[in-house]
Amino acid sequence: MNKFWNFPAATGGMINSINNAGMETFRGNALDALTREICQNSLDAIKNQEEPVVVEFSSFSADMDIFPNRREMLEIFKQCEDTWKDRNQKSEDFIKDALEILDREKINVLRISDFNTKGLEGAEDGELGSPWSSLVKEAGSSNKGESSGGSFGIGKSAPFLNSKLRTLFYSSVDITGYESHIGVANIMSFRKDNDQITLGNGYYTNNDKSKAIPGQLSLEEQFVREETGTDIYVMAFEPGRQWESEVIKSILFNFFITVYNQKLIVRINDFEINKSNIQELIYDLEDNEENRILKNYFNLLISEKTIKIEYPAKKYKAGIHFEEGEATLFLLNGEDLNRRVLMTRKTGMRLFEQKNISGSISFTGLLMITGNQMNNIFKQMENPAHNEWSPDRYEKNPKLANAIYSDLRKFMRQSVKEYFQEQVTDSMDAVGLSDFLPNKNMISDTGANKTESLNSKIKSLVTKEKKEEPKRKTSRRRNSTEEQDFEEQLSGEYGITSTGEEGGNGDGSHGEGGNAGGGSTNPGGQNELNPDRDGDSDKKKERKPNKNPISIEQKYVPTERKNGKYKFFISSKKPMERGKLVFKVIGEQSDYDLPIKTASTDDQGVVVEKVESNAVYIGSVPAHAGFKVDVEIDYYDYCVMEVELYED
Repeated sequence: MNKFWNFPAATGGMINSINNAGMETFRGNALDALTREICQNSLDAIKNQEEPVVVEFSSFSADMDIFPNRREMLEIFKQCEDTWKDRNQKSEDFIKDALEILDREKINVLRISDFNTKGLEGAEDGELGSPWSSLVKEAGSSNKGESSGGSFGIGKSAPFLNSKLRTLFYSSVDITGYESHIGVANIMSFRKDNDQITLGNGYYTNNDKSKAIPGQLSLEEQFVREETGTDIYVMAFEPGRQWESEVIKSILFNFFITVYNQKLIVRINDFEINKSNIQELIYDLEDNEENRILKNYFNLLISEKTIKIEYPAKKYKAGIHFEEGEATLFLLNGEDLNRRVLMTRKTGMRLFEQKNISGSISFTGLLMITGNQMNNIFKQMENPAHNEWSPDRYEKNPKLANAIYSDLRKFMRQSVKEYFQEQVTDSMDAVGLSDFLPNKNMISDTGANKTESLNSKIKSLVTKEKKEEPKRKTSRRRNSTEEQDFEEQLSGEYGITSTGEEGGNGDGSHGEGGNAGGGSTNPGGQNELNPDRDGDSDKKKERKPNKNPISIEQKYVPTERKNGKYKFFISSKKPMERGKLVFKVIGEQSDYDLPIKTASTDDQGVVVEKVESNAVYIGSVPAHAGFKVDVEIDYYDYCVMEVELYED
């Protein structure tokens, strides 16, 4: 039977333009998405667990005639042009480029091949749910098992994003020895000559059911497959830059664990990344913050000082239980580390960095989930881009998933504290706690109390009736995982619990074991911090600006108290383009400016613009979405601090 391009009719179904939800998930960095998804899919299809999977990226240029049924495809795009003229500008632009490419004499192609994989099983019969059907014919479908990395069936869209024609060819030899190939064009609906409207997905096939064509397809003259695996040909591959460097960087950042553990080898044209050279490649990267963090993570894998902690056995409702060691936490402490844990699952691909583990301990960590049951649970919490876990995605029982994720974060936090807390300082000071403890110098050896002279005398005591203000209801939802992590960190590491009251109007007191700052109810008086101290720390509080502060919630914790470094967590009730944070020390009778030396934030969207005296100017303040500011103060004694936010 002749081979042809088959574009099935919509027959009253949905009409599609060039926009594709699956591809839009990965838009922004198409090469990185291609690399991540291809390597993960190949690792999920491993044939022999004792040998590494090999993934090969090979680019070449060839005569346009290698494109199967090119003339037919050229006519199809002309029909697309007639269908979408003056109807959708984005579709028109894509069609114009496609027609120009198909009319050239040469075409650029990227071949992606994997080895030590099972190939596309199910191609012979095209059975629904088979690996072949899931990849080629099904939308949003994945039949991968519990140990796999992917689960949405959306990753297969990434290669299409790298084709200027949105067209791929698959060729495979599966574990039964069956050889097959098929082409897939993921373009847009168009009106055929018989006036039928197509769905937009077309297949290079030899039958009306769009089944695979028997035999391999070889578009690269020098390449011949002699073992099981899959070849993907990305047609009209035109990245427009040094794509090899981009793919190498993606492998180093996303799969350094897998490569180091000899589970993956990657070839990019004539260059190979394997265990023997990955350390050198990582250490040779440019010296910037992003690369330094990667080097720290890699040091975790090779350092003799790395601590390895297995996750304990856990049991939950609905028959869910984890065996001991289904996850392993690797920890390493030292100076200037990122205080985060890199999260990975079965394949070892980088997912995301878990924040809010400890604000006072300098460490770096790596968590690897390797157990099938645990991998399956967290896989269902994962978003399609594989860079976030959200319990709400676990449709069976989001509440249970939240408890499971919370237990995992608690395990990481407690492990860091258990192994490294004593190495931070001989004692952890609770800010302001000394205000409530007796002074040892006030008690003599005989037990008699001494007295301390005061510069001022109490003339009289005046009591005022305190009116109870009605409690204000808040509609703010605390469902942010990062904010929940921060709350848990404060509670577990410092003994601080949130009262739910707004900052700036408290009384400066602390809860049991707490060390968070509070406000002041008595701004009057003439106190001085320390008249003998150099600098501006004895400067009395200046009059507030002629506008009221914005209502906020606030907490702070010391990160390096001896060096005057603190982390403030702030949540504004109101969004604003620019704001001013005013820091002050809360005294017994009056408040004072708190001089700020430096300020920074790692929150995306919030920008520290400048620091002046006790004020930090920031941009893009969000509403009801807490942000963190790290400050270094020019004052190193115990004090109770507070920050106010003004719209600038």
